[in-house]
Amino acid sequence: MSDSFYLLIEFLLNTYEAGGMVMLPILLTGVVGFYFLYSSWLRIGSDYFKTGLGKEVEQMGVLLENGDIDQAAALVKKSSGIVTRELSYALIQATEAPNGFEDYMSIRLLKTSRYIEQGTHVISMMAAAAPLLGLLGTVTGMVATFDVITLYGNQNPVLMADGISEALITTQSGLLVAFPLTLLKQRLNERIDTIRDQIELGSTMIYNYMQKMRGGSCEL
Repeated sequence: MSDSFYLLIEFLLNTYEAGGMVMLPILLTGVVGFYFLYSSWLRIGSDYFKTGLGKEVEQMGVLLENGDIDQAAALVKKSSGIVTRELSYALIQATEAPNGFEDYMSIRLLKTSRYIEQGTHVISMMAAAAPLLGLLGTVTGMVATFDVITLYGNQNPVLMADGISEALITTQSGLLVAFPLTLLKQRLNERIDTIRDQIELGSTMIYNYMQKMRGGSCEL
């Protein structure tokens, strides 16, 4: 390993020690928050990064409009992601047990929403807790500084450096944890809402196709 790597490790360890006892809970909030964030990415899979998430749904709608349910099923089956997976199950349900389609999709959408939202509240909690812990470190650092001033006066700034350093480092560390967690959680929420909307849209298309085949209304 290069010298720069060892210097980086040494810098991080010195920073951790200078931050005092509050650095441990700040570090834990970051580890827990990013763990659940990464877990959410894994659960969502490729749909998290797809730019044209609704493309397959639109293509499926066109095929269903033309009455080609087999091609629609083949389209969603060969695509990856939660949206096309759920729509593939929906098409199977519509073909094999059309009478229970509405109940099936209501329950299935609820289960899917719970699945992809699992642990997201923990990310929000960690993003909110990190800056508060940083603020706690600021308070403890200032208390330590005033204790030094009480004992030795304020003529020697070297003696006060540890308390001031603790106050600043913990505040900085709390914000460094909270800022990316907040931004990435917002992006995650937007993608979850998009996935849910696309599943609902695709389910509506399948339902309308079923109604059309029955000769009934195409409205829900």
